[in-house]
Amino acid sequence: MNKVEFKNILIVEDGDKLRRSLTEYFSAMNNVTACPTLKNAIAACSANEYDIVLLDLILPDGNGIALLENLRQTPVIILSDLGADENVIDGFNAGAADYIIKPCSPQVIEARMALRLLPSTKADISIGGLTLNVSGRTTFYKNTALELTSSEFNILMFLMQNAGKFFTANEIYEQVWKMPHLNTETIKKHLSNLRKKMLAVSDGCASLLATKFGKGYAFIGGNNEQPIS
Repeated sequence: MNKVEFKNILIVEDGDKLRRSLTEYFSAMNNVTACPTLKNAIAACSANEYDIVLLDLILPDGNGIALLENLRQTPVIILSDLGADENVIDGFNAGAADYIIKPCSPQVIEARMALRLLPSTKADISIGGLTLNVSGRTTFYKNTALELTSSEFNILMFLMQNAGKFFTANEIYEQVWKMPHLNTETIKKHLSNLRKKMLAVSDGCASLLATKFGKGYAFIGGNNEQPIS
């Protein structure tokens, strides 16, 4: 099993027993901050940077989704009792990198975390003037930064790692989130928002993403395919 080691981890969970057990498990090889409320978590994110966040949704002072507004580039894994498809879709639409339904063992949570934390040897991807720093989760087109959500970043990273190859929305969903697809509109919405942000930088940046009828979406490095609308 892939292990998560030497990372700054934020755990947001109001259940005392679960928060303590997760803190104990991950503290063995990581620096862990544990918060029981949304207010505590927002304050922690303002004062520190984290490599990954494990987030409960039902908190005593609000919905954990609100924390995602303060974490545009940090991978967030939602850990929730809310297991309906619409809850999972809402979480991904808000920018979560993964969604785990309780109950779940710390070992499985760790394996899912490891999927979101690539080793430093894969820290940079640069094609067509667009550069992703995977470890820092930053994106630049030439010298201009793109402010992407966690989901937008993950989708772009996957397409750049497979440059020139087309994927359907369902395939992107399953490859990025490592689970059966629930709703293709989720991917289409993220891709549309991603291209708008790239278009705001330049036409050349936006032209790196393309769609082809019957084949799906691809990072094409500036080839003359139909751009995503």
